[in-house]
Parts: sequence; C-alpha cells; structure tokens
Amino acid sequence: MLDYLTFTNLALFAIALLLFYIWLTPKYKNLPPGPMGVPFLGCLPFMETLAERTFTKWSKKYGPIITVQLGDHRTVILNSYEAIEEAFIKKGEKFNGRFKTYFTEFASEGLGMVFIDGEKWKEHRKFGTRALAGAGMYGKTIEQRVLEEAENICHVIRSKNEEPFILEVYMLESSCALANVINGITIRERCDEEGNENLLKLCHVKIENIKAINNFPNRFRYNYFAHHTRMSQVIIIAALFDNLIEQHQQQHDRLHPRDLIDLYLNQMKDFSVSQLYFKITIYKKTTKDLFAAGTETSSSTIRWALFYLIVNPDIQDKVHKEIDDVIETGHNGVVRYDTKLPYTKAVLQETYRIRTATPLGVPRRNTEDVTLMGYFIPKNTQIIPNLWWVHNDPEYWNEPDVFKPERHLDEEGNLIMSNRVIPFSIGARHCLGENLARTEIFLFLVSILQKFTVLPNPEDPNPPLECSPGIVNSPHKYPLIMKER
Repeated sequence: MLDYLTFTNLALFAIALLLFYIWLTPKYKNLPPGPMGVPFLGCLPFMETLAERTFTKWSKKYGPIITVQLGDHRTVILNSYEAIEEAFIKKGEKFNGRFKTYFTEFASEGLGMVFIDGEKWKEHRKFGTRALAGAGMYGKTIEQRVLEEAENICHVIRSKNEEPFILEVYMLESSCALANVINGITIRERCDEEGNENLLKLCHVKIENIKAINNFPNRFRYNYFAHHTRMSQVIIIAALFDNLIEQHQQQHDRLHPRDLIDLYLNQMKDFSVSQLYFKITIYKKTTKDLFAAGTETSSSTIRWALFYLIVNPDIQDKVHKEIDDVIETGHNGVVRYDTKLPYTKAVLQETYRIRTATPLGVPRRNTEDVTLMGYFIPKNTQIIPNLWWVHNDPEYWNEPDVFKPERHLDEEGNLIMSNRVIPFSIGARHCLGENLARTEIFLFLVSILQKFTVLPNPEDPNPPLECSPGIVNSPHKYPLIMKER
C-alpha cells in the first residue's frame, strides 16, 4: 500500500512538473517579453489594485509592449503612445476586433455594437453615428438637449441652499441627468418623469454593471454570486428594453421618427421577412449599447474636474473670470460648445489627462497574426492600451502628478490639442460617443461654474483624489458645497 501511494505521489509530481514545463515553454516565438506567471492563474496573483500601475511597473522592466497571462487570456499591454498608434491607427484593420469573454457574449448575444466585429460592426457603427449626430430628435440639437439637462442639474444644485451634498446622486442615481441626454436620443424618455420608474431602474442597473465590470472578466468568473448577479441583471435589462420597443411599435409614425428606435423601425420596412427577426435583434442590441454609453464616464470626468477645482481655488477663479468675460458679453449668457474658452478647455484636457475615466480603455483583439514593432502577436490576443501611462509618462509630461492646465496652452493662451491626451482611445474603434461626451462634459461643467462656486465640505475639506480600480476610474463620493455666484 505504501509503495502504491509513493508511486502515485511520484506520478502526480511528474505530471505537475510536466505541466509546469509546458507552461514555461513559449508556444510562439518572438512574443513581447513579460513577467512569468503561475499555471492556470498567470499573472493575476501579482496584480495590484490599480492594474494600470502594475502594467506600468512591468513595462519599465520589459519595455513598452509586454505579454502577460491573465488567467486563461493571453494579453498584450501597449504602454506607450507610439505602440498604441502603431496598433490602432497604422495597423488598425488588424486590431479592430473586440476581445470576448463568456460574460460579454452572454450580455450581447453576439450582437450589439460594443462586442462585435467585421461587417456587422460597421453596420451598427453607421446607425450609431447617425443617432449621435442628432437624428430623430424632434428638431432639437444634441447641444440643446444637453443644455436642458445641465439647467435641470443646476436647479437641483440651487435647491441645496449651499448645504453639502453628493453630486453623483443627482447626476446618476436620482434624476439621471446625464442618462437623460442619451435617453432622449435612443428612446425619447426621461428617467425622472412620473411613470418611468422602470426606466430609472434600468439606468441604475446599467450604471451598476459598468461600475462592477473589471477589465479582466475571468476574475469574476470564479465568483459564482457576482457572476450570477450580473447575468440576472442582463436578463432584467433585456426584458425592460423589450417592453420599451413594443411600446414604440404600437405608437410608431414612420413620417415623424422621435428617436433611434423609431429610426430602426423605419429601417425594418426595407427588410424581407427572412431578415426581419435578425435585424430587429441586432438593432435592439445597438440601441441598448448606446443607451448605456458614456453615462458613468462623463459623470466621473465632471466630478474629477470639480474636485481639482476645489483643491486649486486659484484655477477655479481663472475659469470663473474667463466664463464671465466671454459668455456674458459674447453670448448673452448662453453657453455653446464652440464658445472660445481656451483656459476652461485646458482645465478639462488636464482632467482627461490626470484622471482618465477608462485608464485601460476597452480591450481589443487582433483578428489575424501580426507583427507589431518587431514582436509577433498571435491571432485573437487580448490587446489592452495603457492610456493612464500615456497620460502620466514623465518623459513627456513634466510633473505628471500636478494639475497644471497651463501645460495645454501656448504663449498666446490658445489651446493646444495634444495627440497624447487620448481618453477616448484612438483608431476606428475609438469611443463612438466621443463628441457627445465632450459636449456633455464641457456644457455641464461650464453651466455649473457659470452659476456656482465649488467649495469643500468644512467637515472634510480635502476631496478624495485617489483613483479607483475597475474599468471606469470614478471618484469616491464626496459631499461638496455649491455657492451661488
């Protein structure tokens, strides 16, 4: 019996050694270098809370392009602007795939705009671009709709009577001010209108899903309860959205499209019966993708900007002066996106840089074997751009930890649009809603600062400036004060 146990143990040990040897032996030659992981988990046990900082630390040892194994996902991290530009622009057609996991496939049913590739993606992108250009909005421009919601949030701020309050609650949770902008484009509904409790619930579920998703989905795959919760939320979202589309079908007027759903219903008329089910399904997914897009990231950027203005009151004074000088005299108090406010826009560009909303972007996938800057990247590798390091590399940015809007201005005070500030990524698969997000963030921020001074909470005078982990870098909740000017 003892001999049998000894033999069994030796056999298991030999198998373990063999597996470890296989793990150590590169499957491909000339991959980008990177840290050694452990079997099955790869480098996950060695990841710090903020993944972008870990990747930056490894890049200093191995170079700007590194290979890391994240669970069962072979991943290449691009840690320089040059590497990102080479992959996403110069070789963009080969890096236009979206990396897929079990969760993303379940959530998207292999459809929708975010997680598909090829011709289907191009079709979705075309319709999404049309929607975000303002089609089907009863003649309202996107700028007008954003300004309406900005005025609504200013009304809420005014009602606080200079008492401390958490802005996030009203931008995302209570009235969903930012979500109402994209809602108007996609479904022509407001979260805070009477009778729209389900829509408000839908907004909350979407926002919580975005907050919960980590850049490495395999981490939660082994957490049954977190996994089950997210899958259940996907089903809830689908049911609520199906109900919205059914309502639109009952009230549809082909000659007067109200929103994106109506535009899609119009498009249905051109399809054969055999195409109809498939087309309705993919358009549902695209509408849901747009519905979810950008709400959390835009809110985070606005709140980061306000936190930094609290910490730097001299910068806030300059913004107030510029707004007063330009808007009051040049536009009769009306804010517009094309208003010439170079210093204010420099403040926003510095916010994009120092607190990037999505520090690792959205993972991509190369759709074929490719050579990148001398390294071989096998087909279907997960590709992650480290936008945080591009924005904080001291080789390019002097004192990257310091909030300095002046770094984005020339000697005459004109705004310098640096190609190294890329919060929405670059290339064909950059954020579809970039123009909408920039418009929202600028108009919300200027509308607030035109009317209010942002002050710290006397009981806690230092707003938290620490980054948060996850796919979206959201600031921690902080009760600030808005004093009417």
